[in-house]
Amino acid sequence: MGNAMRHWMGLVGWVVGMGALTAGAQPAGDVTGVYKKEGGKLAIVQGDNETLVHYQGSFPQGDSAGTCECTLVVKSKTATRWTLAGPDLAPGKLSLDVAPGRFVLTGANPGCCGAGWPGREEFSRAQAATPPASCKVSAPRVYFQATDEGNTQRKAYVVQGDTVEAYLPATEPDLVPARFKGKKTTAGLLQRTQLECTAAPAAAAPPAVKAEQLQPLAGKWVELTKKGKGYVIYKPCSAETRAFTVQPDGARMEIQLGQESTSARVTKLQPGAGTGAYVLELTPEGGQGEQVEWKVTDAAKGIVSLTSPGLFSQSHTYVRDAKKGAFRVEAEKNCESEHD
Repeated sequence: MGNAMRHWMGLVGWVVGMGALTAGAQPAGDVTGVYKKEGGKLAIVQGDNETLVHYQGSFPQGDSAGTCECTLVVKSKTATRWTLAGPDLAPGKLSLDVAPGRFVLTGANPGCCGAGWPGREEFSRAQAATPPASCKVSAPRVYFQATDEGNTQRKAYVVQGDTVEAYLPATEPDLVPARFKGKKTTAGLLQRTQLECTAAPAAAAPPAVKAEQLQPLAGKWVELTKKGKGYVIYKPCSAETRAFTVQPDGARMEIQLGQESTSARVTKLQPGAGTGAYVLELTPEGGQGEQVEWKVTDAAKGIVSLTSPGLFSQSHTYVRDAKKGAFRVEAEKNCESEHD
């Protein structure tokens, strides 16, 4: 029995129980891919059993920016609207309007977004979507998992050597939306560590930004945490203080996320709105570019704010390392020692 038939037979019972698609309502064509705009990404992974939607976005939230990161499943479809579901939504709701020229995400109070999400986000379909990454399964057997609260293991699985398509968010979550294409196309969540992925084919790799262009941003920057009317440098018990370093030679940014680190090439740099503001594109090895907004909030104190859908979605304010002495270091309390 071939791999595709084996995977599909394991899934038949689940599909019959779900009954998600309205008869005759399946939109024509496959819309799988990543749709991008300034400050947001909409990724769609379409299968015969279900369709997954991953949304990343940022929006104004007072003096800073709020963010969204939602992994959802299409609960029901008509020709023009998809109703989305998943534990990320609680207590709110979202739907996706499907039109020839655009996707429009609408809803209220989704739990995967910060307070004040405007309730609407539009993504153009004028340009072709970026295809998902191509990945080889590296483990003997990897089961698809559901988008419910416990990520329930499905009966369907892929085996070592199978090729799947996956959307890889810059935040590198444990589970990524993916699909296996055989006689039928099976979609679901797969363990990222069990996949060896290459970037989607492109006409050419984006060129790196020239070193002299990055000089105003060069050096190490340390995260500041708001406290009262000012800022402190927060030191967690079991993680590093978040920071990043811009390296003009090689046009790279090294990013410390706390308990892990990553790096990316700076593949675009253009002026932003305001003095000292920039819009950067960071492209990780084998990944997709992510737009980062860089704004100077206090030039004298060396403070900047960074906002993006992924890498800087939960970390916004930074100070130049050379000027961090002006801020008090506050260590997390009640840390257990290694000998406790």
